[in-house]
Amino acid sequence: MTDEQTRPSEQLAGHIREFDGLRGLAIAAVLVHHFWPRSGPLAEWSGLPHLGWVGVDLFFVISGCLITGILLDTRAQPGSLRNFYARRVIRIFPLYYLFVAAAFLLIPRMQGTAEFHEQSGSPWWYLLYLGNAREALTGHEPAYVLAPTWSLCIEEQFYILFPLVVALLSPARLRVFLWSLVVFAPLFRLATSLLWPENERVQYLATPSRLDVLALGCLIALGFRGHAWLPSRSLVRIILPLSLCLCSIAFLTGGLDRTSLFGRTLGYSLIAFTAFSLVLWVAQRRGATAVAWLRFAPLCSLGVLCYGIYLLQRPAQVIAGKVIGRFLPGVDLDGSGWGLVLFPLSAILAAMVSWHLLERPMLRLKALFTPHASCVRLGTGDHPPFEGHEPCRSTTTRFPTTPPNRQATG
Repeated sequence: MTDEQTRPSEQLAGHIREFDGLRGLAIAAVLVHHFWPRSGPLAEWSGLPHLGWVGVDLFFVISGCLITGILLDTRAQPGSLRNFYARRVIRIFPLYYLFVAAAFLLIPRMQGTAEFHEQSGSPWWYLLYLGNAREALTGHEPAYVLAPTWSLCIEEQFYILFPLVVALLSPARLRVFLWSLVVFAPLFRLATSLLWPENERVQYLATPSRLDVLALGCLIALGFRGHAWLPSRSLVRIILPLSLCLCSIAFLTGGLDRTSLFGRTLGYSLIAFTAFSLVLWVAQRRGATAVAWLRFAPLCSLGVLCYGIYLLQRPAQVIAGKVIGRFLPGVDLDGSGWGLVLFPLSAILAAMVSWHLLERPMLRLKALFTPHASCVRLGTGDHPPFEGHEPCRSTTTRFPTTPPNRQATG
């Protein structure tokens, strides 16, 4: 063991491009999950593609990791909480509230019925980022275009409450708190599965049910700052393939079915731990050849646009379907498989329009809420919920290649 191996590795700062690639993979999985044909020859092969919902868990881990890094690195700065909340509002609110307002104002008028309001309930659920709570309590999905907002609600609740937790607790107590969430969430899922066996939505999208996956991401950030134990690089090389194998076995045996008891309880824990292992594996190898594929430009571009893609995917699908149906009547986009190509492309196009016309211009306001305005790089890493990465803070998010006091071998 050399001195180079035993001393704490050099801290890395700035934009983590590999995380863009991970977000690109996650949003691609979600799009395949949503748009895989439900009729025609491809429908017979829908089992694995419909597992793409796990992309949201990957978003959650990345988000927990990066948000915690921001909060820890800036906690001693004057106005750090104000700056954090302001920058989150600037990044998240414009597109989200424009989307919700358009949905509740335009869709009922276009339908000419009360169906949209009957399915979705009061707009206040979504204006207050409580749409996931309504769905968990009622067991019913909202209108089609609003269905993906449940995960954005969890993210925003996390953004509002977690900074206060970090401000109040020392890193040591924060570590204990986070591990308690990792234990609490599956117990909550088990209890609610037994109390309300007919309502699997509670385990899927109630915020307490998803605290473990967010907490695991937070623990990565703590570990890289020397406040929590993390597996070494060599150990992660074993843990990641092992967790992937366990996921494969669970999938083949029906254990990841969100309606089964195992899927509703430990199935989510297995997915969360696998996402944790993948994000940790990538973070430990940042800049290395092993993760060069995550720096592939088109994949990273998907990661940059993932907020708009995720939020606009369903209205983009509806509009694309109507336009294509008008000019090519009788074409079965679902059964023919063309929908699997055209609908994701329509979501990406909508996200590009949103990015260039709304999101990126709004990001200029972030310069008002950073201690060193000269460090702000507009449009280069100000990404959506599901991540929280802000590469130009005065105190940068640090990711060493290994946790402190841990070997760099393996």
